[in-house]
Amino acid sequence: MEAAGIPTVSIINLRERMERLKLPRAVLVKFPRGANVGAPRNATQQRQVLTDALRRLEQAQEPAQIVELPYRWQPQG
Repeated sequence: MEAAGIPTVSIINLRERMERLKLPRAVLVKFPRGANVGAPRNATQQRQVLTDALRRLEQAQEPAQIVELPYRWQPQG
């Protein structure tokens, strides 16, 4: 997609993978595997993560820079 001129942003929970892949734009979350935008049924948290990821897409200055989001796992139940 990037080669076609479509900018992307990745949401990843493993810093090592992020560093190895050298993604053009990415955000790091401290969430379990399979829940990269937040806990199931936690729409507020998911919206925050997605909003911040899209903001990263707009504001990226340096390629492959890792930006860690401040959110922590907050399952609801």
